[in-house]
Amino acid sequence: MKKSRILAVAAIALVGGAAALGYTQTALTAAPVEAPADAVAVTAPPAIRVVAAERRELVERLVVTGSIVARQEAAVGVDLSGMIVQELMADQGDTVRKGQVLALLDRSMLETQLAQADANRAQAEASVAQVAAQITDAEIGVRQAAESLDRARELQRKGIAAQSQLDNAVNAYDSAVAKLESARKALAASQAQLGVIDAQKQNVELQIQKTQVKAPADGLILARNATLGGIVGASGGALFRIAIDGDLELSASVPETSLPRLKPGMAVEVRVAGATEPTRGEVRMIEPEVNQTLRMGVVRIALAQDDAVRVGNFARGSIETTRRDSVAVPLAALVYKGTDGFLQKVTDGRVATVPVSIGVRTDGFAEIVSGVAAGDEVVSRAGTFVADGDLVRPVRQQDTGAVAR
Repeated sequence: MKKSRILAVAAIALVGGAAALGYTQTALTAAPVEAPADAVAVTAPPAIRVVAAERRELVERLVVTGSIVARQEAAVGVDLSGMIVQELMADQGDTVRKGQVLALLDRSMLETQLAQADANRAQAEASVAQVAAQITDAEIGVRQAAESLDRARELQRKGIAAQSQLDNAVNAYDSAVAKLESARKALAASQAQLGVIDAQKQNVELQIQKTQVKAPADGLILARNATLGGIVGASGGALFRIAIDGDLELSASVPETSLPRLKPGMAVEVRVAGATEPTRGEVRMIEPEVNQTLRMGVVRIALAQDDAVRVGNFARGSIETTRRDSVAVPLAALVYKGTDGFLQKVTDGRVATVPVSIGVRTDGFAEIVSGVAAGDEVVSRAGTFVADGDLVRPVRQQDTGAVAR
């Protein structure tokens, strides 16, 4: 009986162990299998910052540099030689009017020549009067000789006078006519001499007028080369240089590839070396010739009146070449393949690389002529983290709490 009890206890133990083993297997089979935390991070789409293409005003500018010059310059000089500067009446930096006297030259020698010309003219006038009186006498002589000749012919016809008397009358008449003709020629010569003297006098008077060195136009005196007591000459160069009307402009160099973008009338902001405020300007002219060595053209920019601007100043001009409202994206969003531009457009969380036509580039933005529309979202920094077809989680500017790449 004791043996039977031992067997019964062993059987119960076996049954309990089997039940426990079955429960454990069932529990292991039914329990869910949890994936590692690293597996979740791998399968989640990456967070990528995106920006929307938007319409904005784009202003493109071309920066040029050069020097300030006079738009038109006048050189003031004289064609007199050996004249001494007697008085200076204007200086560098003065604003002058047309006809204003800038300097006076010593004209004492010219006044002496003028007095001599007046004396010569008086002498010539006296000579003309004397010859005119001789002509009057010669005309009387011709008339008397003609009357004598008529009487001699009448007497000869009647047979009263000898042939010799008629011959003498003819000779007297011819002599009187010759004297009259000579007197008339003498009068013409005297009158011609009077004309020569008048021309000489006029020339001296003109030279006297030139001793007053006058401004040929309104403007600003840029340079004064005349000195008090200095001797001037026709080959001595200009005594004064004047910027006509005081108009100054920027003569700036421009690469030949940029010249087609420029047109007269374009607005320019000019900054002169040392000036704190910019000066307004406008493209006046694009010179037609390009330097064949430097491959540079020249643009002339008219400037507004500004006391801070001086001839010779170095200046930098910013020319507004384009201003328009267009679809634009940040320059960082563009990716290039050769010379072609592309954007990584994000639609429903998937990246699609699309070709685009690029226009103006300015202020960190690029104009998109075609390829995307306003409101389309693109990867803000393209070509670095994602490729065409990738699934991403877009992070917009207003989103918070996301990790943007």
